[in-house]
Amino acid sequence: MKRLHSNIYTALLLQLFVSFMLLNLTRYVFYFMNASYFPSIDLSQWIKIISGGIKFDLAAILYTNSLFIVLQILPIPTRHHVKYRRISGLIYLITNTMMIAASVIDMVYFRFTLRRSTWMVFNEFSNEKNIGIILFKSAIHYWYLLPIFAIMMTLLFFFYKKISRSITKPSQTKYNHAGNIALMIAIPIFFVGGVRGDFKYTTRPITMSNAGEYVKDPAMIHLVLNTPFCILRTMQQQFYDRNNFFDEQNVATHYNPVQTVSTDSTFKYDNVVIIILESFGRESIGFYNKQLVNGTYKGYTPFLDSILGEGRTRMHSFANGRKSIDAIPSVLMSIPAGEIPFILTPYVSNKTQSLPAILKEKGYTTAFFHGAPNGSMGFKALMNLIGIDHYYGKDEYGNDKDFDGTWGIWDEPFFQFSADKINQLKEPFISTIFSVSSHEPFIVPKKYKNKFPKGDHPLRETIGYTDMALRKFFATAQQMSWFKKTLFVITGDHASISYLPEYKTSWGNMAVPILFYHPGDNSIKKVEDKLVQQIDIMPSILSYLHYPQQFIAFGKNIFDSTTSNTAMNYHNGFQLFKNDHLLQLNGDKAYSMYNYKTDPTLKNNLLNSMKAKQDSMENIIKAFIQQYHNRLIDDSLTIK
Repeated sequence: MKRLHSNIYTALLLQLFVSFMLLNLTRYVFYFMNASYFPSIDLSQWIKIISGGIKFDLAAILYTNSLFIVLQILPIPTRHHVKYRRISGLIYLITNTMMIAASVIDMVYFRFTLRRSTWMVFNEFSNEKNIGIILFKSAIHYWYLLPIFAIMMTLLFFFYKKISRSITKPSQTKYNHAGNIALMIAIPIFFVGGVRGDFKYTTRPITMSNAGEYVKDPAMIHLVLNTPFCILRTMQQQFYDRNNFFDEQNVATHYNPVQTVSTDSTFKYDNVVIIILESFGRESIGFYNKQLVNGTYKGYTPFLDSILGEGRTRMHSFANGRKSIDAIPSVLMSIPAGEIPFILTPYVSNKTQSLPAILKEKGYTTAFFHGAPNGSMGFKALMNLIGIDHYYGKDEYGNDKDFDGTWGIWDEPFFQFSADKINQLKEPFISTIFSVSSHEPFIVPKKYKNKFPKGDHPLRETIGYTDMALRKFFATAQQMSWFKKTLFVITGDHASISYLPEYKTSWGNMAVPILFYHPGDNSIKKVEDKLVQQIDIMPSILSYLHYPQQFIAFGKNIFDSTTSNTAMNYHNGFQLFKNDHLLQLNGDKAYSMYNYKTDPTLKNNLLNSMKAKQDSMENIIKAFIQQYHNRLIDDSLTIK
């Protein structure tokens, strides 16, 4: 390198090549750290992944270094001045440092979302007042990312320094001027071809969906993509397009979100308390998994296990998203997370009929409890939109001695605070409690150290702690006059890290508990071998209360035995559960079908083996997508 004398264009190519190789390297480290999420990749698949990855890495490098490239190719004398070189070099190092940092962070963050991060991750955490503390503690917990990042930074700075020192100022001849002009024209042409994916006239710039060309299973798309590309390509996110799979008359025959509770009974003014448990995947709960590990699996939630059989429980229960911000619209509005979290779309300002707003019209008091700093996750703003009058967060709790140092007030004291505040609400009321403790960095109060089983991941200990807090909440609530007049609904916001092979699947990654429990009404007590999802909670509660009017809900009423036994969510594409089978779409094309009950690890793809059933399920998915996208676009989420 010391003997290499470069003109500024050769140096530019070398510097971009260094960035490209470092970004490409992050893909293999990413795979190594998350290999269990990408099982059974053979050599032919890797060849396709690598070839596709090169295209996306090249685009990411060009996007990231676009300003640096412009500064290097401008045919002006000052580009060889020391200050100019220093400024352009600083831009190169800062932008590429950010690019590599995003790639390294996603090596771990991917495990929680099962998606490459996009620009929306900044919107998701924009309301966190203690984001610095969260990042600091995460850096300590995942300390091994720091040496990975340090090594890559060392390589970046080393090669940049060597290459920049090798640049020589060309002599001012007519040949050099001609060469400069030619390169000034050629480099933008190659830049456009790189970011578009090829040089065809009809090609649009590649997007995240183009990664599907290189894989058969959409779950593998994340090996083709890289995080900087996903972030930069979604900075000006285009939201949903209108779907026209069916005409307006036929779409409702396959799927119709307009619902009416069929009842002759008068409205029942029972209280409603909904409890959403952070990161409570179904894998952690023994009640659902008695057959696992040769029948010896106990789980980590003894209290939840004891109560799941005392209400209406369906054994196949699913979330409608993989993030906390997905849970609130799903549970309280019956609006699922599609390709994009509902909260992060412009459609959040649409007119909606939320469960709290509907019950508020019937005279209910509405409240929401979340032990995080006020405004965390944007929940407080959303509560204002959906009709919640009373918001209780860390500020209202008013005692930072019980702050866990990262996310919010420990669940045990905050659940007791919630019970006390609920007891002061005017009946009837609807209250929602969202826990925080079973969250990264997965710690429990000092007095509970080593009190709960640690299992295969630190998450399990925090699950045990929150389960204990839930038991104490119910013990307190039992002493209050409203307890036996209350319908309780308990669910997890989303699943989390999985270890059992059954849960390292596209269904297991979405599996959470869902329980309807009423201590004063044993008539709902029933355990069913059926499907339920978070978006079923709103229509089911309205049915239980005998709500007499029409409303829009993308879920179903599980108290009506005539409703279809289905569930729908988005996980690397839309997927539909119907009875025993799971059908998955990549875009608008079915790519796999499984019997998820007899084949829980999804090894036997039944695609095209049961054509009539497959076609029927595919029609349901497409009708769901059309109703979902078009109603968001048309602002038609209410009954006119």
